[in-house]
Amino acid sequence: MRAERFWAAVWVTVFLSALVGVCSAVMPRVPAVQLAVAPAWVAWWALTQSARLGAWAALWGGALLEAAWGVPTGGCVSFFLTLWLVGRVWREALPEELRPLHGLVGGMVCAPALRVWLWLWALPWLGGEGAAPLRPGLTGLVAAPALGALGGGAVFALARACDFRVFAPPKEETRHAG
Repeated sequence: MRAERFWAAVWVTVFLSALVGVCSAVMPRVPAVQLAVAPAWVAWWALTQSARLGAWAALWGGALLEAAWGVPTGGCVSFFLTLWLVGRVWREALPEELRPLHGLVGGMVCAPALRVWLWLWALPWLGGEGAAPLRPGLTGLVAAPALGALGGGAVFALARACDFRVFAPPKEETRHAG
């Protein structure tokens, strides 16, 4: 493993740990709000990194969110690994004009999808009564896309502007390495 990849993996691991901790401590315990920020960061890392680092971000970020939210094991991990896999397949097919909007559109779609996914995942494990807190209500399904779009758009814009991939090789190298 090259030093850049090692330090990038360390950075993703530490960053996501700190982010989930801060979000759990600071953000209100409203599912629509919780789904707006941390999952967008996990999606950013999963979709913009190399295949290995993206898979690690999906796995680690999903595990952290499961622990923070008290979701049955595998709920968030399976969602983010599916997102990572679909993102790897479709990323190159998207028109260049749409790429700045990925966070906005992704957050608008992923926030309610993750909420429904987690509820459906929890049903067999916890039963109907145990999974009731995860069941999306009408207000949650209306608020989740709006908050997800705001959170996803802000996260993707901030990440693109600051280029949080500190240890990634320059874009010129990655374009020609393909």
